[in-house]
Amino acid sequence: MNVIIPPKRRDKKTSFKKLVSYVSTREEKKPGEAVTQDAAPATGAEYVATPGFGQLVDYVGRKRATPATEIVSISPEGIQRVLSGEVLCETNCFSLDTAASEMNLTASQNRHCKDAVYHFILSWQGEEDPSPDAVFRSVRYSLKQLGMEEHQYVAAIHRDTDNIHCHVSANRVHPTTFRAQNMWNDADELQKCCRVLEREFGFNVDNGSWHMDAYGDLHRTRRDMPSAPRGAAMREIFSDKESLHGYAVRETRQMLNDFAEQGCLDWPLVHNVLYTRGLGLREQQGGLAVYDLLNPEGVSVKASDVHPAISHTSMVKRWGEYQPAPPASDPDNHEAGILVVDKFYMPQLHVRDQEARRERREARAVARDILRARYDAYRTGWDKPDLRAGERFRQIASHCVVAKAHVRERVRDPLMRKLMYRVAEFEKMKAMAELRLQLREERQALKETGEGRPLSWKSWVEREAVKGDAAALSQMRGWAYREKRATRQQRNAWPEPNAVIHYGPGDDVPTFKSSEHETRLLRNGTVSYLRDGKPAVTDFGDRVEVYPAPDSKSDRFNNDLAAELTAWRSGDNTILSGVQKAVNRVLYSGVVRNINKDNGRVFKVSDPKLMASVHATEESLRNRDVQPELKQAEPQHRDDENVRPVYRDLPRP
Repeated sequence: MNVIIPPKRRDKKTSFKKLVSYVSTREEKKPGEAVTQDAAPATGAEYVATPGFGQLVDYVGRKRATPATEIVSISPEGIQRVLSGEVLCETNCFSLDTAASEMNLTASQNRHCKDAVYHFILSWQGEEDPSPDAVFRSVRYSLKQLGMEEHQYVAAIHRDTDNIHCHVSANRVHPTTFRAQNMWNDADELQKCCRVLEREFGFNVDNGSWHMDAYGDLHRTRRDMPSAPRGAAMREIFSDKESLHGYAVRETRQMLNDFAEQGCLDWPLVHNVLYTRGLGLREQQGGLAVYDLLNPEGVSVKASDVHPAISHTSMVKRWGEYQPAPPASDPDNHEAGILVVDKFYMPQLHVRDQEARRERREARAVARDILRARYDAYRTGWDKPDLRAGERFRQIASHCVVAKAHVRERVRDPLMRKLMYRVAEFEKMKAMAELRLQLREERQALKETGEGRPLSWKSWVEREAVKGDAAALSQMRGWAYREKRATRQQRNAWPEPNAVIHYGPGDDVPTFKSSEHETRLLRNGTVSYLRDGKPAVTDFGDRVEVYPAPDSKSDRFNNDLAAELTAWRSGDNTILSGVQKAVNRVLYSGVVRNINKDNGRVFKVSDPKLMASVHATEESLRNRDVQPELKQAEPQHRDDENVRPVYRDLPRP
C-alpha cells in the first residue's frame, strides 16, 4: 500500500470544487469490467457543493443533492459506518450529513489556523482487495500516528478506479481543546504507517521513503539515483529555467541506465549517448564532468550526478583509464562523425510548472463540463424538422375544392361540369403524387445529412471540433488517450498463453456455459473462462488463447473448451500457434470432440496438411474402436513428450 497527500492551495483556502467537477464525469464502467445487471445510476442529479469541509466531505463520499444514505453500524465509541450510495464511509461525527458543519464549527474556534482541512489518500495495489475493516483500521492507525486520534474525520472507500483507495478528510483542530495539530513531517509518518500496516494485515509491500527489514525495524530507503545538486534545484525553482543537470538527466539517464543494465556501457558508448543530446564528457578536477557542447566553458555537471554508472571510479574500474571522445562523437571533426545531434541544451526554456499543469487540467475539466452542458441544451432544444406534409396535402385538397366551386358557378352544362370535375380530381391526384415523391427526397436528404434525428454525443463533439471548438478537440483527444490506456491495460491483464487459435474477422460464437469453468463477459465483448478464479481460456473474438494449467485435468478441460469454441467457427481462417506441445493437445481435443459429438459442427483448421492429419487420426481412432474409452477414461500425458499416447501418429503442425 502507499499514501498520497494532495497539494493544498497557497492561499490557505483549500477547495475541491474544480476537482469534483473533474471526477464527476468518470461514471462509466471500464471496458475490461465484467457486465452485471446492476441498476443504472439515477440521472438528473445535480452536484451541490458546500464551502470548506463540505466540498471535501462531499467528494470523498461521492455526495449528491439527494444521496441515499444508510447507517450500517455504530461502534460503542460512536464511530459510524454509513453507506452513501455505493460508497462506504466511516466518521466519528454525529452523522455523515452534518460532518462538514461540525468540522467547520470546530475549526472556527481556532482563529490562528487558517486552513484546518487535512486530506490524504491510502491506496492499495490493483490486485489487492482489502476488507472494509482492514481499510478503516488502517485509517484509524494512521490518524493515531499523526496525533489526530481524537480529531473529527470522514473516510470513504472508492472502488471506481483500477486500485482500491480510501480518502481521509480530517480536522486539524481538536474538538475539545481547539488546538491545531502540527502536520510537520506528516509524509514520513504516513510512509512508516504503510510499512507497519503491510506487515500487520499482509498487504503487498510497496515502494516508499521507508522500508521494514526482516526484524520489523524501519529504515529510510536509500535512493537508487542521486538527487539534483542544490544549485541546479535552486535555479529551476527561482528562475524557472531548466538547469544543465535537469536536461542531462531528462535526456540521457534512461538510456544510460538501459546500457548499464546490459553491461555494455563502455567509454565510446557513453560519449555517443551524450553526443546525440548535445553533451560531452571530459576529465575535470580528478573526476568526470558532463558539459554543454555549445558552451564548453560554461557550467558543467558531475557525471555521477547524471548517473552513478558513469562516475570516474565505476568507469575506470570496469573499462580502464579515461578515453577521450572518438571521432564519431567529435563535434570538430565533421567528416569522420557519423552521429547526429538530436537535441541541444537550451537554458532559456522554462521548466514545466507542475502547478500550471494542474491548473490547465482543471481548466480542461471545466471546459468539458461546459461542453457537455451545451450538448444537453442542444438535445433538450432539438426539434425534429417539420416537413409540413399534412398542411401541404391539405393545401392541394383545398385548391381542388376551390377549382370545383369555380366550375360549379361558371359551367352550366352538366356533362361539361362533370368533365371539369374529373379534370380537377386528376390534377389533385397528380399534385399529391408529386408531393409524395418530393417528401421522399426531403426525408432522404435529412437522413443523409443526419438532421432527421439528434446527433449522438460523439458525433456532436466531432462537429464542434470541426468548427474549431477547443474543448471539443480536447474531449476527442481524451477519448483517444483513454482507448490507448484501455488497450495497454488489456494487454497486461492476461497471462502469457501456451496456445493461440486465430480466426477470421467477424467469425464469432455465442457465450458458452461450461460446467468446469466460470464464464465472465466483459464490457468490450471479451469472454473469459475462469477456473479456480484464474483465466483458463479467453475468447477475444478474432482469437482464443489457452493459458497454462496447474494439472493435467485442468489442461484437458481447457483444451476441450478451446476445441469446442473452434468447432463453432467456420474454420476458413483457423490457424494454431504457440508452444508445440500445447498446440498438439488442442488438436487432440479437437479429434476427440469430432469422434464423440455428432451435432453437425466439426473441429477443423485451415491448413490442408494439418487437417488431413486430423482426419487420418480420427479414422485411426475409429478403427481401433477406442471411442468408449475416450468418453470415460482421462487421457494420460507422457512425461517425455507431454502428449497423449494415441496422438503420437498425428504429425506436428
